[in-house]
Amino acid sequence: VTRISCTGGMETCQPGPPARVATNDSQLSSIAELPKGRKYAIYEDLSEDYLEPYFNVSCFPITVRAEDDMELLSDIVNWGEKYLHHWENGTYFCSRCANPLYSSDDKYKGPCIWPSFRKPINETALLERVVFPYNKYTVTVKEVYCQKCLLFVGHQFEDAIAKGDTHPDARW
Repeated sequence: VTRISCTGGMETCQPGPPARVATNDSQLSSIAELPKGRKYAIYEDLSEDYLEPYFNVSCFPITVRAEDDMELLSDIVNWGEKYLHHWENGTYFCSRCANPLYSSDDKYKGPCIWPSFRKPINETALLERVVFPYNKYTVTVKEVYCQKCLLFVGHQFEDAIAKGDTHPDARW
């Protein structure tokens, strides 16, 4: 795991633009950087029981190529995201290291195909990095990683109220 320098209560890293190309060891070792034929052969082994190829795509900070590949692999494994319509009470854990990330109490119906959460389960669960510009968004956007193993978890968009979340804690 690559260790990085971060500051803040809930670990927050230096803001910056999305990583367009791989430049550091974490990014360069991502399977996403392999030639298409080689990485697609590895991706064929991915299943709900064998997630190692997915984990080996993740890098810090996430590159555009790795993010696109993780999105593709997530959709292949979960075929439309298995947790989007999962509303049972409980805790959501990092799929790589089992670190608790979110409580089901903070899940809401967001605007995309992945589950949306208002906040992490505790202040040490996640590492966040503000990215700008991010596509054409005008709200604050953060990359989100598991604090323990740096697995890329997704993004936070500071537009929950505008997207229909009516909870008093609505923000992300």
